[in-house]
Amino acid sequence: MTKNHTLLEIVKALAPELESKCADSDNLGKLPMEVVQILRENGLFTMKLASELGGIDADIVTYMDVIEELSRIDGAIGWNTMIGNSAVGRPGAFLPQTAINTMFKNNEIPLAASVPSPSGKATKTNGGFILSGTWYFSSGINQSTWVSGGFIVENEKPACPRIACMPTSDLTIHDNWHVMGLKGTGSCSYSANNLFVSDEFTFPINDDVPLRGGPMNYLGRPGFVTVDHAAVALGIAKRALETIVEISKSKMRGYNSDLKAVSERGYFKKDLGFAQTKLAAARALVKESHLKAWEYTTQKTVPPPLIQSEMRNSGVYATEVSEEVTQIAFKYGGGGALYLDSKLQKCYRDVAATGQHMMVNMSSYENYANFLLEVDGADAMGVKNN
Repeated sequence: MTKNHTLLEIVKALAPELESKCADSDNLGKLPMEVVQILRENGLFTMKLASELGGIDADIVTYMDVIEELSRIDGAIGWNTMIGNSAVGRPGAFLPQTAINTMFKNNEIPLAASVPSPSGKATKTNGGFILSGTWYFSSGINQSTWVSGGFIVENEKPACPRIACMPTSDLTIHDNWHVMGLKGTGSCSYSANNLFVSDEFTFPINDDVPLRGGPMNYLGRPGFVTVDHAAVALGIAKRALETIVEISKSKMRGYNSDLKAVSERGYFKKDLGFAQTKLAAARALVKESHLKAWEYTTQKTVPPPLIQSEMRNSGVYATEVSEEVTQIAFKYGGGGALYLDSKLQKCYRDVAATGQHMMVNMSSYENYANFLLEVDGADAMGVKNN
């Protein structure tokens, strides 16, 4: 609890500076480096990293609360912080020590980006792999020194998708992040062309026995990232509600004798109360499902498939609720919410972007129903073939 309060207090104290320095991130198409440095100096990219590598090795509630608060400040800050945590935390847990000695040279924790989707293809060669491919949506890659990407080995049977950890300098970054929402995340694509990656800098995507680190690293797949998506969306929606509450006190609606502040309108009060309650319920569901999983991880056990599905489901639901709540806030912002300097329109765009990620698509509900219906091979990411 002390660690949680300390990290939250740090983030809340940094909020005015972070928001001010991040003001131009949408125009830049990435986080300003001074924002990245503030996050780095305060250890906020190391919450998932093993303590033996200098990380915080945070508990799940601490991590969720901090990412939510960072996302309340700015969606791009929260998003890139959660990506940066996974991108350094997972290699830190699963790479062999020889690779760790290079990636964490001189005990310095690198800035990292990650696209775990197995978009690359490789051929096996002596001592490693020859890897080519293009990976999309690599948030924060322009500030990174290391990048990890998923790949499959051609003609390998059975297929065993792997993660390759590569110096950013060995890759080609494509300036193609020209989007509607989360513009400040700098989620550009990158590619590799016949790049040699040593065996020791790879590990199986589905590895669930970490070589180092605490309970976070036993969350498994998709559990390692489900709370991340929920926390970002919840933080953005929280900021949208805070913003419309303040605006509603001075924004007038009606004509002649019916003219009054939006905050005095019964229909607004009803929608505001509904939105706040639904957001709180979604947050509670996320915490409940992940604390259930945490009971397994503290025993160095990966949560079973049903719990994995519940974790993912809670993240999907929290994201959908956050989109709904933010839309309510945006609606009551009226014409003023359309302007690019409006926080409401930024929240509206950013939360919509979070909902486009494959981890929070509606197939999760179908996958969860497979457990309820006792379908053979039910899994959080889809039915597994026997």
